[in-house]
Amino acid sequence: MTKRKKLTLKTKLASALCQMMLPNTVGGYERIISHEDAKRMSEDQILSVFHFDHYPIPHSHDGPDVHWNLTPRPIPEHRAKTAKVDQPMLAKIKRLTPAQEDFRRKVLERPTGQKRQPTGKIKSRSNWPKRSFR
Repeated sequence: MTKRKKLTLKTKLASALCQMMLPNTVGGYERIISHEDAKRMSEDQILSVFHFDHYPIPHSHDGPDVHWNLTPRPIPEHRAKTAKVDQPMLAKIKRLTPAQEDFRRKVLERPTGQKRQPTGKIKSRSNWPKRSFR
């Protein structure tokens, strides 16, 4: 009996990506790469159909290149998400940043160690009119 050759990580990754599915128009799911297409493709060709998206922490926010922050997506889906979700989010962050920096500057300019001056005196309950409850 001959010993079986060990599977490479590239083979395992290509196999896992071939199992990925997307919702179809009828309410079910279908494979991104059909079984028939996968049999005709090499591992490198299968890997070339996908991009790895930095999600949930975007790469532009120093998202780490680790397994839990990478999501394989078909290239068209990844491009659509980048255009419709990621780029508008980054533009909003850039718009808000000057206002946030101004706020931080004002807060840091406040003198520290000073007690807040009371705005008025609290009246004692002893001065209130007495009421009787019947």
